[in-house]
Amino acid sequence: MIENIKSVLIGLTKEFGPDETSSALGYGLSLAQQAGAHATVQAASVKLDLSSAGISKVVAGLVREENQRLHALAEAAARSAEGDASAAGVAWSTAAPHLSYPALLAVFGAQARLHDLTVVDAEPEALAPDRGLIDALLMDSGRPLLVVPPGQDVFRVRRVILAWDGSGRAARAAADALPLLRAAETVEVVAVMGEKDLPDSVTGADIAPHLSRHGVNVTVQTLPALKGDVAETLRNHATLTHADMIVMGGYVHSRLRELVFGGVTQSLLKQCPVALFLSY
Repeated sequence: MIENIKSVLIGLTKEFGPDETSSALGYGLSLAQQAGAHATVQAASVKLDLSSAGISKVVAGLVREENQRLHALAEAAARSAEGDASAAGVAWSTAAPHLSYPALLAVFGAQARLHDLTVVDAEPEALAPDRGLIDALLMDSGRPLLVVPPGQDVFRVRRVILAWDGSGRAARAAADALPLLRAAETVEVVAVMGEKDLPDSVTGADIAPHLSRHGVNVTVQTLPALKGDVAETLRNHATLTHADMIVMGGYVHSRLRELVFGGVTQSLLKQCPVALFLSY
């Protein structure tokens, strides 16, 4: 039983068609089921909003039809989620907001603040709207975020990697993830050396006793960065050890710097073989 998780927000966005799949829905419902938590499903669509000035009736009609299509997709996804949640024995509530993109980000952020954590699908493209949603939820909600890669629709937490660099963000992630870390069979604190020097930081060996006092079965591992790439080292280690999740602090460097120069958060958001738990 996963303790202290009582409410889970599952974020879905509908853009294409009824065949559009989501791993976040199954994963989030599985998590809520195992935790005995309430699941709130937000099946959202972005409202196209073109100024009427200078727009022909034909174009206005096409925009109206597309908005109706998108809203119908979101409503259908919400109804489908209700059935899935009921079948799983999960208490649920759903909504299908159809709003402009800024308004949608604000609604998601407000909802995230009312839940213990939010579950969303991974988005590999850095400038895609769904990546913007991930970044907004991570940086503005004050709550942790679980990003689920395609094909992982069942929550598992047998083996967890806690990516540790001694930073405040890493400490925040470890604290936010404690309910999951306690439920894991084993948690490996992994420090990757080579990206930067942190001579005054708290080491993995330092954080391990704290986690152990909280009932976490913890080990510590220090790894050299593969070709200087911390994210690739974490990806490789997660695959080799059959991990179920990576826990880490998001955007230790600024988001702008990571967009321009790259960084661990951006790299793992683009590609991660397991669920990625992020705190900011």
